[in-house]
Amino acid sequence: MNTKMVLDRESVDRMILVGMDADRYQTQVIPDLLRRIGDLTRALQDIIEAVETAPQKPSLQDRLGAASRAARQVLEAGVPKTKGGSHESQTAG
Repeated sequence: MNTKMVLDRESVDRMILVGMDADRYQTQVIPDLLRRIGDLTRALQDIIEAVETAPQKPSLQDRLGAASRAARQVLEAGVPKTKGGSHESQTAG
């Protein structure tokens, strides 16, 4: 049995766009999100460490402030917008 599938131009164009979106997610969006996860993880680790050691070493106030500022910068940067996505930067003020 020989089965042929006929596609109209619009369907082909749509499939090409889906493929391009998938490529963009693999090459740009996903690596960007992984970097943001790394930034957040490092900022949170610094804050936790500074908070845990601050009672023993009051001189760490500067480090705690720096870690807090780094975390705030990461949060203020927000989640990168994606084409057609609904993610926007949301920060608590």
